[in-house]
Amino acid sequence: MSAARDEIENMKYSLEEKVLLKEQSKYEPPATIRQAEIDYDKVERAYKQAMKNYETKVKQSKAKIAEVGTDLSKERQKLTNLMDILKEFTVLAPADGMVIYSREWNGSRRIVGSTISPWDPVVATLPDLSSMQSITYINEIDIQKIKTNQKVIIKLDAAPNKFLTGTVTRVANIGEQRKNSDSKVFEVVIQINEKDTTLLPSMTTSNEINIATIDSALFVPIECIYTEEVKGKKLNFVYKKNGKGIVKQQVELGIMNENSVIIKKGITREDMIYMNTPDKTENIQVSFLMK
Repeated sequence: MSAARDEIENMKYSLEEKVLLKEQSKYEPPATIRQAEIDYDKVERAYKQAMKNYETKVKQSKAKIAEVGTDLSKERQKLTNLMDILKEFTVLAPADGMVIYSREWNGSRRIVGSTISPWDPVVATLPDLSSMQSITYINEIDIQKIKTNQKVIIKLDAAPNKFLTGTVTRVANIGEQRKNSDSKVFEVVIQINEKDTTLLPSMTTSNEINIATIDSALFVPIECIYTEEVKGKKLNFVYKKNGKGIVKQQVELGIMNENSVIIKKGITREDMIYMNTPDKTENIQVSFLMK
């Protein structure tokens, strides 16, 4: 705009110069007078055109300034909105406690730079340490034995000498595939009865679920049991001492755990049974249960 103003100022001087030449030429021949008039008209038209162009440029500049002002207002409003949103990212816990970051869909914890989606906006949780649960997984072979309200003995891997008690509160209806495992497992939730400062979230535990309690029973180590197929049926046997000999005795089994099995029929408390298969079994007498 300063260049346009300088150009107009120079045209003013040129116009004044032509006016003087025009007045001085009135005593000159007609051709000289006419030439002075033509030069004056050219400079006058150029001056008027420059003034119009200058006014147009002024209007355009004002329009640009107004547009820039509007854009500035929009950006300021956007900045204000972003600052307001930024304030919302300051999350205050409703109470004192331990903050635990939530996990992503792939199991990793949310950290700086994690993406938060509208349908899963939880960043962290404040667990209630007064009520703790232990999550365990039971394979599909044993899940039928697990029921709600069964008692559990819980051992902390971080403190092997400490034992807690709990109760099964939920058994999953649908199995899932765990990493590095070919078989399906079912999630079981155990409610821990005690409050203990040693127990913290994400600790690992060993859970012993009591599926049955029997007041009095005869049981033997699982290693003592031998299974054979007799006439198309699978029968269970133990080797027991009979005087100086050995008898291969059929037995009826009850429930069992990882180490022992209950014997319903076939032997008594006084019988002595073998943990290992005897060296010579060809001439051993076989005794079957009476129907």
